[in-house]
Amino acid sequence: MKWDGVRALAHIDPAGAVRLFSRTSRDITASYPELAEPLAAAAAGREMVLDDELVAPGPGGAPSFSRLQRRMHVRAPSQVLIGQVRVDYMVFDLLGLDDEPLLSTAYQQRRARLDDLGLDDGARVRVPPVWPLDLFGAEELLRVSAQAGLEGIVCKRWDSIYEPGRRSTAWIKTVLRARTEAVVVGAVPGNGANAATFGGLILAGHTPDRRLRYIGGVGTGFTHATRRQLRARLDEIHRDSSPLDDPAPAAITRTACWVEPVLVADIEYREVSGDGSLRHPSFRGIRTDKAALEVGMPS
Repeated sequence: MKWDGVRALAHIDPAGAVRLFSRTSRDITASYPELAEPLAAAAAGREMVLDDELVAPGPGGAPSFSRLQRRMHVRAPSQVLIGQVRVDYMVFDLLGLDDEPLLSTAYQQRRARLDDLGLDDGARVRVPPVWPLDLFGAEELLRVSAQAGLEGIVCKRWDSIYEPGRRSTAWIKTVLRARTEAVVVGAVPGNGANAATFGGLILAGHTPDRRLRYIGGVGTGFTHATRRQLRARLDEIHRDSSPLDDPAPAAITRTACWVEPVLVADIEYREVSGDGSLRHPSFRGIRTDKAALEVGMPS
């Protein structure tokens, strides 16, 4: 199953010290202090490197990315916030055990060894199951994923090695609804209740030749608190000219407030129109685990 959270790596040393790292190699241990003790207990004195997804279960039990947003940007969360927004550690791969690196070991063997470790404590540390496609078809698994309120599935070749630093073609993600990351390049003015913040964000993506191109705007999906926080951040990264390599439509350019292209938004949408812009987009959050230069064009 595909878990709606943020990717993280964990290194647990033999003494039980735990360090968590984001996809961009940023140390995020202090952001999730409640995970150190259960991870150390699960490791039971063995050194290991784990790949996982940090998730925040919603009221129905399914991971909620918008809920996780309350924790992603907090470097030293209070006990009140930790109590309000539970974060679990979903382990799906084993990259090293004691003195043995496992990057070149086939996924089927890595997964079997992960299962044998018995890390799942039924609470904060979880090892979700896998289903061989010769026993369970992809269509059936997608149906189950939809019923459970999850994002979709990730299919992995049993014989694949672990390829750090790139998106492996041996791991194929299938989502149940269209979703993309987009670079925030500006904002347009708001009216009424949104006059003090913004009406919508201007979005862009990188073409294969690394040109930053306009893909539309998003004006829904924001809470009032998110609008205020984003307005403050947009003011910090303001710039006088457009960062786009190809001009945006004139109607956008006339009123746009441009910003440095450093923020990555998580966007849900219905489809991509003929001119490459998103139809019916909705804002889901700002991703801190993705670099703007990683963001391509939506498919």
